[in-house]
Amino acid sequence: MHKLLFFTLLLLMFKGFSQNYFQQDVNFKINIRLNDVNKTLSGFEEVEYTNNANETLDFLYFHIWPNAYKNNETALAKQLYRMKNMALQYANEKARGYMDSLDFKVNNEQIKWEYDPTHIDIVKLYLKTPLKPGETISISTPFKVKIPSGDISRLGYVGESFQITQWYPKPAVYDLEGWHQIPYLTQGEFYAEFGSFDVSITLPKNYVVGATGDLQTASELDFLNDLAARTTQKFETNGFGNPKNKIRNSPFPPSDSTYKTIRYTQNNVHDFGWFADKRFEVLKGEVTLPHSKRKVTTWAMFVPHHAKLWEDAISYINDGTFYYSKWNGDYQYNQVTAVDGTISAGGGMEYPNVTVIGDASSKEQLEVVIVHEVGHNWFYGMLGSNERVHPWMDEGMNTLNELRYIETKYPNNTQLSDMMGGFADKIHLEHLNHHDMSDLTYAATASGGMDQPIELASDDYSSMNYGGIVYSKTGLVFTYLKEYLGEEVFDSAMQEYFRRWVFKHPQPKDLKNALEEVSGKNLSWLFDDIIPTTKQIDYKISKVKQEDDKTIVTIKNAGQINGPIKVEAYTYGKLRASQWLEPGDKKRKITFDEKGIDAVKIDANKRIPEVNRKNNYWQQKGLFGKLEPFELEFLAGDNEPDKTKIWISPMGAYNIYDNIMVGVVLHNYSLPKNKFEYIVAPMYSFGRTNIAGYMSLRYSFVPAQNFKMISIGIRGKNFGFSEEDKSSNYIAISPYIDFIIGKPKKRSNLAQNLKIQGVYNLEDGQEYNIITGGFAKYELNYKQKLHQFKFKLRTDYIAEMKEDISVMNAYVNGFYKFNYWEKKHKHISIGLNFSQNIFYNGTTSDRFGLALSGQNGTQDVFYESYMFARNVTSGVGVQRRINNQGSFNSVSGLTTKNQLITANIYLEIPYIPLIGVFSDFGMIPAANGMETFAQAGLGIQFLDGDIGVFIPLYENAALLNSHGISVDNVWKKVRFTLNLTNITPNKVMSNLF
Repeated sequence: MHKLLFFTLLLLMFKGFSQNYFQQDVNFKINIRLNDVNKTLSGFEEVEYTNNANETLDFLYFHIWPNAYKNNETALAKQLYRMKNMALQYANEKARGYMDSLDFKVNNEQIKWEYDPTHIDIVKLYLKTPLKPGETISISTPFKVKIPSGDISRLGYVGESFQITQWYPKPAVYDLEGWHQIPYLTQGEFYAEFGSFDVSITLPKNYVVGATGDLQTASELDFLNDLAARTTQKFETNGFGNPKNKIRNSPFPPSDSTYKTIRYTQNNVHDFGWFADKRFEVLKGEVTLPHSKRKVTTWAMFVPHHAKLWEDAISYINDGTFYYSKWNGDYQYNQVTAVDGTISAGGGMEYPNVTVIGDASSKEQLEVVIVHEVGHNWFYGMLGSNERVHPWMDEGMNTLNELRYIETKYPNNTQLSDMMGGFADKIHLEHLNHHDMSDLTYAATASGGMDQPIELASDDYSSMNYGGIVYSKTGLVFTYLKEYLGEEVFDSAMQEYFRRWVFKHPQPKDLKNALEEVSGKNLSWLFDDIIPTTKQIDYKISKVKQEDDKTIVTIKNAGQINGPIKVEAYTYGKLRASQWLEPGDKKRKITFDEKGIDAVKIDANKRIPEVNRKNNYWQQKGLFGKLEPFELEFLAGDNEPDKTKIWISPMGAYNIYDNIMVGVVLHNYSLPKNKFEYIVAPMYSFGRTNIAGYMSLRYSFVPAQNFKMISIGIRGKNFGFSEEDKSSNYIAISPYIDFIIGKPKKRSNLAQNLKIQGVYNLEDGQEYNIITGGFAKYELNYKQKLHQFKFKLRTDYIAEMKEDISVMNAYVNGFYKFNYWEKKHKHISIGLNFSQNIFYNGTTSDRFGLALSGQNGTQDVFYESYMFARNVTSGVGVQRRINNQGSFNSVSGLTTKNQLITANIYLEIPYIPLIGVFSDFGMIPAANGMETFAQAGLGIQFLDGDIGVFIPLYENAALLNSHGISVDNVWKKVRFTLNLTNITPNKVMSNLF
């Protein structure tokens, strides 16, 4: 037993030693030639690979990422498709790219190698002689690259402008976690080994190149200096012409028949990118680093028609380099370059020493993008975190510095409002700054229950959340930390993090360790709670008591995070004192000794990423001290924490009973959403000469787990419903609770919803009637690339006073949709419906039966749908049906109080726009078995049938008998569907794009 214990401890000890940090050394020598006519690269690469691990390696993985562009089955193609980007899905051969002509050798000996069975942009090299710890080998291969279209992702060409990125064979990272062989993705960046690069590029002589590394070719440096002098002179002499005379594009000059070879070298980088364009103008500058005082050369390269936009680009590069160095540690290389290019992967893309910038609409936007991309030289460049697994460590930390940069340089900016042009003033958004962009993005996501954790792999995010969480939320969270620790302590901690991990691969724990050790604070509330979860911060002012010239404030944690909180005291709007409460009990007290305090605020400058800020305010005056002052504004706006906003706008509506209705709508719907939301829309009905309208009250909250959102509310409607009696109306009151089920951390194709709703309907017409009851409804929606499946289960209970009827019905619906010709957006759908009456007491009425063709307005006893002609018995209004129950595309009024089974098929016709064919089949129990109904015809439908027009061309005898319309009277048999309840902006957008 003692021997076993000894050997176990010995094993654990050696295992501990084996877990010491290491990284491989990878040094490249590459010769590459650009053929700008055929859009190809021809090259030869030598890689010196040193194994610094404690393990012997029998094989190596290499990335050959140009193969990601080869077909529509690669990981890149599948991701782009999921993001609804079809650039690679339907690209022709000319637009696609790949790498070939590989012939790997190790120490000049041929080796066995093979493509990864799943990803064709990864290869595996088998070593003849295992590579022991501390040993070095030389790997070489020729390679050719067919450059893809620049419309797809980061590598590509646009005309004769070349963006050469992720273009050479390079080893995957091998670290403590093992191999990181990863396919190329657009959403999800890189992880590569540090080393040195010696790259020689051959291309036509008149190309201007911006690249990673120090230019070693004296003649090329003279060429760039001469270009920079001439560009500066053009700005001084108005050589670019009148900026008001906008030139949309600058033509490409012919390529020089003479070729040049230019050489770049750089140590301590993990990638090499280069950009070539014959049109580039050049500006040159210099920045002095704040700590070492070393001078760094800066370059800006841009096309002539962007000259006015780029004239101050050097100052943006210089300022970004200076401030990032000041806050995080000095820039470690000799040059920084920003180039003007057209890229598909966002507004800009970073590579060591060089960044490419996409189209910018203004100088302000250009500065933000340049500074952000230059900043990646720290967060991704010198601090080489695994971007694919921990994307927040580069994009989020970089966003923190970007936010800080804009606030430091432009403290009174209104950049978000400026981006909206004159529209911002019209909807009261003229006060929004650059920080608000991130704040509103995160708050809108989180308040809607769509949040995801900060700590996820990049491909696990939805497209929207990759920006909203990885960038914005992380930037806000670390701004919060900076405010809490104070700038001096925070900067010291970040500089220590930089000192420890420059030119290495830090993990989240390494950032945490540096921050905690320098600050002396326990930051588990951040790293163990905020970052890995979607828990929300919400602190409220619970009570304020003033006695003996002191103000005692009770703060309650109404959220899910136990973090620090900043509380500020004011007198006549002037800040008197502020204190930070450390993490602690659910309720905590804080005392201000200053006299005359008349207002208290939590986090007045919005540096803590709270979703709900409506409980952060207390004022001494007024009846309700914790209620922000009311403000009435037109139309809509943002949710300002120090005001209780009410928005008002004109409202109009129509139905055949009320005729035209006009009125106003009062609401508090905003961005981000309030927990308590209301909308009240009183209108005057010209048809009834009375009041009509709609109201909704809803309280929503986002639980920490299991549910994305839970909403409790009540809706009310008051409209006319009879042509015979113009004074008649219905009042429908519907309380409900709504559960959006599931809170997966990773993006999911599955959506689930459970809704329980009650009803109290007062029908005041020629006869007085009350309907009570309710329903429970469960819905599931699963959507993949070509397939969509929906499932619905519902139970209704109805009790009518007039005829003393009580009914319970149950419905099961399944819907499958297959995109059989995705490029042309052609699909086939199949619906299966089963409806069963559970009990029926009282007089038989079609109103409460199971409708073969779906409910009409009269049968919509819960008043769920908006109907223009709810109770008509003739005319076009009779032909409109709700797409539920039997869902036959027919005007048949057939109902049953027993059982209904139907199937519905819809096929969009190939090559013919919009038109589809439909077929319906149904069965209803009859005295002699099951009576069957069938039809087929032509239709046009949108949004999964929520909008549709259907013309039956064939109906079996049973169906013809059910409605009694003659065979030749086709137009009376046309069925319309207009389900306004289901037509939401999100649904419309998802079907359009």
